[in-house]
Amino acid sequence: SSGINAEYGEVQAAELSTLQDVIRTFLEVFNCTLCYSSRNNGALIYEMLHKRDLFSRFRTHPTLSEHLPNIDTVLGCLSDRLEQRAEQEGVSVTGVQEVIEELARQWPSDRLQVTPVLKFEYIEEAESNEFFVPYIWTLIFSQSTLYWDTSRITLR
Repeated sequence: SSGINAEYGEVQAAELSTLQDVIRTFLEVFNCTLCYSSRNNGALIYEMLHKRDLFSRFRTHPTLSEHLPNIDTVLGCLSDRLEQRAEQEGVSVTGVQEVIEELARQWPSDRLQVTPVLKFEYIEEAESNEFFVPYIWTLIFSQSTLYWDTSRITLR
């Protein structure tokens, strides 16, 4: 029983590490978006503002918290502008989007910590066809308007 618990604990630790890596990558992407292409990503910034409470969960994490200053700066500035606008004329969804677009156009780049541009590289595995061929055929089968006799289909 203790061997099973230890193995389960190792699996949980590996899954937690993977999850932290995924969250870190998302935070890095958000930072790059804010630094280099916020003008073209108003919908992402809108969602980040809408879900800003999610970021508070990472403030105490030793490695994830270092990716939050730019996010906090932009969302804090947006919140301030939205509060000002709400006092003057009220704020609708369209109004929020207008404030985001306005801020993205006027944002002084020196207020954000510069982050390196992310580069990703696809490395194909030796037997990638074992995944892609059945996957592609599944897509073709499910999305096609052609008739397929399911009793005669076999994927190997």
